[in-house]
Amino acid sequence: MRQNWAGNQTCRPAQVHQPRHEEEVVALVRRVRARGDRLRVIGAGHSWTDVAMTDGHLVNLDRMDGLINVDRETNRVTVQAGIRLRALIERLATYGLAMENLGSIAEQSVAGVISTGTHGTGLRFKNIASRIVGMRIVTGTGSVLVIDEATGDDLLNASRVALGCLGIITEVTIQVVEAFNLEERSWPLSFDRAVRELPTLIGREEHLKYWWLPHTGKVQVFAYNRTTKPATPRSRFADALDRWVNEVAFQGVLNLTRRRHGLTPALNTLIGKGYFGTSQRVARSDACFTVAMPPRHLELEYAIPVADAPEMLDRTRALIREQRLHVNFVQELRFAAADDAWMSPAYDRDTCHFGAYMGETTQVTEYFRGVERMALEYGGRPHWGKIFYADGPTVLRSLAMAPAFEALARDLDPDRIFVNRFIERLFGQPR
Repeated sequence: MRQNWAGNQTCRPAQVHQPRHEEEVVALVRRVRARGDRLRVIGAGHSWTDVAMTDGHLVNLDRMDGLINVDRETNRVTVQAGIRLRALIERLATYGLAMENLGSIAEQSVAGVISTGTHGTGLRFKNIASRIVGMRIVTGTGSVLVIDEATGDDLLNASRVALGCLGIITEVTIQVVEAFNLEERSWPLSFDRAVRELPTLIGREEHLKYWWLPHTGKVQVFAYNRTTKPATPRSRFADALDRWVNEVAFQGVLNLTRRRHGLTPALNTLIGKGYFGTSQRVARSDACFTVAMPPRHLELEYAIPVADAPEMLDRTRALIREQRLHVNFVQELRFAAADDAWMSPAYDRDTCHFGAYMGETTQVTEYFRGVERMALEYGGRPHWGKIFYADGPTVLRSLAMAPAFEALARDLDPDRIFVNRFIERLFGQPR
C-alpha cells in the first residue's frame, strides 16, 4: 500500500516502477498501453488529493534526479524531472543561481511541483511552472514529445500544469535567476487592520503572505524584498525555536484539540504569543521562502481574484464564529500574478491563494466545505494538490481553456492510460 505525506490518501498499485532514464519510461508506457492497463506518476506524495493515486502501475521518478545542463549565458538549467526541489536549490547555489520564487515546502519533485500548479507568493511573480521553458514528455503512445518555445505557446502553456494527463515528464528546462538575498520583515496586525491594509501591502511588498491563527484576533504579516545586504547570522536559538514550534508546540496543539475542541482558542493564543511578533532578517532567498516542515495536517486551498481576498478573509472569520468551529491551524493567504498555463488556478487573473488548513478533527469537513462554498462564489479554482469537494464541471467552469486541454489529453493519450479516479472526477469517464 502507498500513501501520501498527510496520510489521507492511499492506494494499492498493481506494480511500482522506478525507471532510471527516459528509455525505460518509453518501454514501460508501451507495455502498459499494450496490456490495456493504467499508469500514474507519483513524486514526494505532498498532494492532499488523490491526483497521483492509482490501483494500476505507479511510477516514481526518484532515480531520475540528475542535473543535465547549466547554461550560464541564458541562466537556464535542464534537469531530470524526478529531482527534488530542495536538491535542485542546492545545486543551483553552487553555480550562483536560484529559483525566482518558491513555495513554503521544498520536498516535492520538480515534476510534481509544476504538474499541480504549485506557487510561491508575490503579485509580481507567476507560479513555479511559468518558469518552465522546455520539457520532454513520454505520451500515452510511448512517443517522446519535445516541448519548447519553438513548438509554440499553446503546447507549452498546456503542458506547464498538466496534472499528469499528457504524459510522463522526463526532463524540464527552467529559467532561473542570479542568486539573491531577501530581507524578511514580520509583524503582527489586528485582524480588522490586516483586512483593511491588505490591498496596500500587496502592492507595496515584492512577496507578501498572511498567517492568521483563528481565535487570536491577530494576523502575522510576512514581507520579503530583494536586497544587497549580507545575510544576517542565524542564531541556534532561532533554529531551535522553529523546530520546537513545529515538532512540539503545533503537534501538541493538534493532538489535544483532536480530542477536546474547546481547548483550541486558548492553545492558539498560547502559540501566537510564543511565535508571532516583530522580527527582521536577511537571508538567502530560499531560506526566506521556505519554512520548517510542519506537523501532519490537512489543507484546502482556493485561488480567488485578488480583489476579493479581504472580503473572503473577513467572511471566513464570520463562518468560524457562526458555525462555532474550532480551527487549530494557521490559515494562509498568498498571492500570484496571472499566468498563461491553461490549467493553472491563476490562469488569466491576478490571484489570492486562500489556504484553509487544519489538523484532523471531526470539524475539518464542515470547515473546509464552508470555505469552499464561499470561494466558489468568487469563481474560485482549487489547488490541484489540495483537498476540494466540488465536482469537475463546477471547478472547471472558470477555466476557459479546460475544454482545449481535455482535447489535447485525448490526442496525446488516446487509450487513456494516464486516467485515474481524480482525472475521471474532473473530466468524466473515458469514452
